[in-house]
Amino acid sequence: MKYSKWSLIFGIVSTLVFIGLLMESEPLSYRGLRIDIRVARMVCLLIAVINFASYLNLKKWD
Repeated sequence: MKYSKWSLIFGIVSTLVFIGLLMESEPLSYRGLRIDIRVARMVCLLIAVINFASYLNLKKWD
């Protein structure tokens, strides 16, 4: 049960970060590396979808 709560929390946080990234138009800079904003959005959305799917799967088995 506690793992499903963490999956839900990480899914919500990832969704909020994704929404925040929608307002960005410039590439991100991380430790001197420039990351294309579209790649950052896709990674964040993928993390959110995986966490929500994991939550639903764990919730179904509980």
